[in-house]
This record gives sequence, C-alpha cells and structure tokens, in this order.
Amino acid sequence: AERGHRVTLYEKDLALGGLQKYTDYTPWNWTYKVFKDYLINQIKKAGVEVRLNTKATKDMIKAAGYDTVLVATGAELVESRMKGADAKNVFDILTCYSNKKALGKNVVFIGAGKFGTEAAISTVLDGHKVTVLAPGEEMIDPADIGAHNVGKQEKIYKNHPDFTYHMKTTVKDITGGKVTYTDEKGAEKSVQADSIVIWNGLKPRTEDAENFAGAADEVILVGDC
Repeated sequence: AERGHRVTLYEKDLALGGLQKYTDYTPWNWTYKVFKDYLINQIKKAGVEVRLNTKATKDMIKAAGYDTVLVATGAELVESRMKGADAKNVFDILTCYSNKKALGKNVVFIGAGKFGTEAAISTVLDGHKVTVLAPGEEMIDPADIGAHNVGKQEKIYKNHPDFTYHMKTTVKDITGGKVTYTDEKGAEKSVQADSIVIWNGLKPRTEDAENFAGAADEVILVGDC
C-alpha cells in the first residue's frame, strides 16, 4: 500500500494479529503487543481494505480479479499425541494465556525453547508455581535467540523461587494431575500439577497456502507458511 498499490487484506478471525493475539492476555510480553498493535495501526494508516471474519478461498480471490495474491496462512501449533494430552487440565502455550484462571497454582510445562520458556516465565510472574520439563540441553536454543540476548529471561528462570526446570527429560504420560518422565540418567520420576502446558512447536500451513495456486497471475507465499 505504501508503494501505491490498492491492497485488500482477508483475515479469517475477528481481529488482526495472528499468533501474536496472545499478547492481549499478558502484561509481561508487552513489547510484542506494542509491535502487533503498531502494525495494525499502520494497516489503517496505509488505507488497506481489511475484511475481517472472512476465510478466503481460491474461487473467491480469483473472482475478485486481483493482479497479485500474497498468501500468509502462517503456522499452527502442533498438537501433542502424548497419552493424557486430551485431558481438561492440559493446555497449549496460547490457551494457557487466555485461560489463566483455569491453571491452578502448580503448572507443569512440557517443552521449552524460546516460546515455551517465555510462556513459562509469564506464568510464574502471574503468581503460579512452574516446573519445566525440557527435552534438550538448553532452555532456549542459541539459534533462536536472535538479535537480542535473553539475559533477562535467564535471570528469571534461574533465580525465581517458584520456577524449576529439568533438562534432557523425556515425558512418558500424563495421568490426572501427575506427569511421569525420565530424567537425563534414565530414572523415572513424576511431578504433580494442577494443570499442564504442552509446547510442541509450530507446523507451517503450507497445504492451505498452496491451495491458492492459480488464484491470480502471480501468487507469492510469504511468512511462516
């Protein structure tokens, strides 16, 4: 739009923001929220026509006669197939933000990484007692740190009295309020939890994106998809 093109943006949800909409539920990741809201405001300033609550289809887009289609279907959370993962007290790292009141005092996080660790930190800062069971050697992989260091995050998860983490773990199952896992030495252990949060990573919506092939003379896939 800033280059002079007439742009229409289709959004299947009721609001813009994609996965970053979780920041509306936490004060601790306020920098991400500020950036999300800034981009939404830039959309308005640039005069982009936004069609919310509209799931675009190839036929719909093709009938509109656009010159170019940019497809940004993004990525979705990978659902866990772990035994017990379908229990009512099990959440993913998005629903743990929007359902904070349902978490209870003791929360176990399965999985770490940048997103899992930041979700766990937000949860402990909200007043919960957090235990993280991480599969790798690092809470945050060095490749995921990016342009800014994670010193502040490290200070919290290494020193907060209500934050405990165990590395090189393998979770076996979830039964009721208990998570059973093996530690790095192969010993089987368990930890009690009022609720469990699972972070399994993101899966690109590539198939959804490729469905728009032929919707215009030029179709470009952008972003996580």
